[in-house]
Amino acid sequence: MIPLHSLLPELAQREVRWLHVGVGPGADPGPGLPAGEYAFVEHYCEDLNCDCRRVFLKVIERNQTDRVLASINYGWENEAFYREHMPWDPEAPRQVVEGSLDPINPQSRHSEELLRWFQMQVLDESYRQRLRRHWELFRDELRRQTSAASPGSGGSADDDDVRDRPTPPSPAAQKIPPERHERFNEVVALMDAFARQHLDAELTGFVMELWSRICRRKAPDCLRGKPAVWAASVVHVIARMNFLFDRGQPVHLKFDTICKFFQTNKTTIGGKASEIERNLRLRQHSEPGLCRREFLESFTMVRLSSGMVVPWRMARELGCLPPDAKLEDLS
Repeated sequence: MIPLHSLLPELAQREVRWLHVGVGPGADPGPGLPAGEYAFVEHYCEDLNCDCRRVFLKVIERNQTDRVLASINYGWENEAFYREHMPWDPEAPRQVVEGSLDPINPQSRHSEELLRWFQMQVLDESYRQRLRRHWELFRDELRRQTSAASPGSGGSADDDDVRDRPTPPSPAAQKIPPERHERFNEVVALMDAFARQHLDAELTGFVMELWSRICRRKAPDCLRGKPAVWAASVVHVIARMNFLFDRGQPVHLKFDTICKFFQTNKTTIGGKASEIERNLRLRQHSEPGLCRREFLESFTMVRLSSGMVVPWRMARELGCLPPDAKLEDLS
């Protein structure tokens, strides 16, 4: 999920839903929730092949924008739609339609109360239709940006590309602890075999770089788990960060292709990929060394002197950055 304001900043700022609690003369916020103005910041799925029709809402207070008070999942379609898409969990469709707290994202002692306010006061028909419209506009803009970004090293892997393919990194050069060298090389061999069939040179470099980062860290422990699961999960992370599941990309993949090649399970790989992203605190589509430059420029956000937050590329086009400003300086 990525925030609506990363693609449509003006729309997100103009149409964010606010909850005003105990604001005004003589107002009583009631028990549990402090007086204040709470914003429901919208995030949507960046996978254009996904038809989840859901929004992920981060609730923040106007005067404490760096603290997430509640993380809420909500879907505007009927239960039958989500039952078809989530047959493995009989409770999930009802929870999505009613709105529920996300179990793996930040919550606070006010989360339950904010969820009740969302269900009783915030969620009405006009807001439901607004979210549906925002989701459609978000996908249209995402499709436009990913189509406009034409990576210079695109195309599927072929003989010419193999000549330019980077040599798999040595564990010593990557400063991998000696006790992890064997595991490092084992997974590199698997990923290199996949890359020769499905990735270009730049993407191959991203895959190797991410695996190197994992092996240099204590958590997650790269010695635990099967090599094929690690290889598939690393490829999956890079695929998500570079929109490779979008058919409009010069190099594109299917999740099935990854899992079939490494003979792994989708649920296992999806969970492991999310674990990697959390533990390494990776920034979606704006992580230097793991994303194409076009995406870095589109998804790396900068704050202007006016306080508005816009993509780096837009700030440069508007002349709001010094002439010698470099994207790498923001990393």
